[in-house]
Amino acid sequence: MELIIVFVILAVAIVLFVSELIPIDVTALLILGALVATGVLTPDEGVRGFSNPAPLTVAAVLVLSAGLIRTGAVVRLGTRISSLGGSAEMGQMAVILIAVGVLSAFINNTAAVAMFIPIVLGIARDRKISPSKLLIPLSFAGILGGICTYIGTSTNIIVGSILEEQGYEPFRMFEFSRLGGLFLILGILYLLFFGRRLLPERRSQDDLTADYHLREYLTELVILPRSRLIGKTLKASKLSLENDIQVLEIRRNKERLASLLPEIELAEGDLLIVKGNIDNIIRVREAEGVGIHPRVKFRDQDLESPDVMLAECVISARSGLIGKTIKQIDFRRRFQATALAIRRHGGEIREKLGRVRLQVGDTLLIQGRRDRLRGLHDSQEFMLIMEDSSTPRYRKKKMAIAGLIFAAVVVAAATGTAPIMVAALLGALAMVLTGCLTIQEGYEAIDMRIVFLIAGTLSLGLAMQKTGGAQLIADQVIRFAGPYGPYAVLAVLYLLTMALTELMSNNATAALLTPIAIGIATGMELDVRPFAFCIAFAASASFLSPIGYQTNTLVYGPGGYRFTDYMRVGFPISLCTFLLSTLLIPVLWPF
Repeated sequence: MELIIVFVILAVAIVLFVSELIPIDVTALLILGALVATGVLTPDEGVRGFSNPAPLTVAAVLVLSAGLIRTGAVVRLGTRISSLGGSAEMGQMAVILIAVGVLSAFINNTAAVAMFIPIVLGIARDRKISPSKLLIPLSFAGILGGICTYIGTSTNIIVGSILEEQGYEPFRMFEFSRLGGLFLILGILYLLFFGRRLLPERRSQDDLTADYHLREYLTELVILPRSRLIGKTLKASKLSLENDIQVLEIRRNKERLASLLPEIELAEGDLLIVKGNIDNIIRVREAEGVGIHPRVKFRDQDLESPDVMLAECVISARSGLIGKTIKQIDFRRRFQATALAIRRHGGEIREKLGRVRLQVGDTLLIQGRRDRLRGLHDSQEFMLIMEDSSTPRYRKKKMAIAGLIFAAVVVAAATGTAPIMVAALLGALAMVLTGCLTIQEGYEAIDMRIVFLIAGTLSLGLAMQKTGGAQLIADQVIRFAGPYGPYAVLAVLYLLTMALTELMSNNATAALLTPIAIGIATGMELDVRPFAFCIAFAASASFLSPIGYQTNTLVYGPGGYRFTDYMRVGFPISLCTFLLSTLLIPVLWPF
């Protein structure tokens, strides 16, 4: 009976992970609660995932990465390297891919890619290169760099922690580097000479209003002498609320008013820059006594001034805005900015934005005061992309200290002086004690969604082992592919892992399939290590969709990509990593 319960919970979990009807970390906690409530796991067993080395190591590595970022070490490295690429597209792409690939091997690859996106967009703007030619390669290089070391991606840490908990030899710091380094080199060469030709040239970045196809939604209204709006504030008139239009700016006697718009009393002759569809604007003209100026082709400068500017922001995986509407979060009041459009899945949403529930990877075009937007650089809710953003305040005097701390962690872990979890935790603590990070920044660096996701899925993996479910699935894989030898079994396991990681979280895939890999090795009386590495590499090899890996999701909106772009560019590299893994893993880690 317990086995049936586990498989039902597993099936429901996969559906929820794939559909994302609820956040994946909440799904993980529901898994944990269901396993304890049904008696499959005891309460102590249910929470064992939180004491597993994996979530603790991942949290510590995130803090270490934040220390390097807050002191400016990462951005200094990025800007210096990017200056070596010249003006040619291939040269710029080469230095960017090498830089992010190497960096991702040592700090969390999602953080590395997030840091490089504004740098890449700036390079694209200065060199007149379409961002869509650079951002998917940026993500892929981050993924490939992350699999080069134990701490480069949380996937490796999860697989290694499960192995260690089962009594097997833990992964070593650079044990991944032989095959991971080969993948990184081949991946960069592929992207430079072949993948680059498959990338679309979709965004010009010359003009955001044109890029988001906003011009047909922007209009000038003039307050006529007998208008019923005269003497009323925008808030009192309910102009926007009742007519589903947005007032972006008021122009009065050549003065541009954009601050505290709801409180400004309207006067005869005021020009209102509004966003809305033509039907709503015609209705306003007839009901409120306003005139519509002849259609003007608005450009960015028409919506900007010395105090006001346009910017883009990408909803991050850690954002508390996910699942909420712009109206619910009172976006305009909270961030002192107006959302003009949303780019999602390669298309733009321009109407009824207040009712749209935000998703990870959504890119918002916003308008706000320059000083206020610059202050949002450190927001955990989204990644801000601005053309003329001032340099964030880094603790540059602590840069050398942060670098030494990180180097000490890597050396200690690589030489076996201390277990990787211990070295990472001590390094994270040192970042705070030396002032590279404040304690608050340290807490903010830890993505609790990942911690809960890992802990919850580890409990499901434990339940599958305890009830024999993992061994049952392993036996079926052996029965299907076993007669053709261990290479065939490894190939099937790789394809299964790669398929699941494209549909749901790479972390969840690693936590669920590692016990099955152990069961396969046990059932075939082979060394567990090649099967564990198979899971680690395949769970990170997400190149076919924007949802399988966080770095792919991050570049989805800023690049203006469509789902098929990932399939077209990612299929050759997925096929290459599959074939090489199947052939070389048994050579490097014999059966």
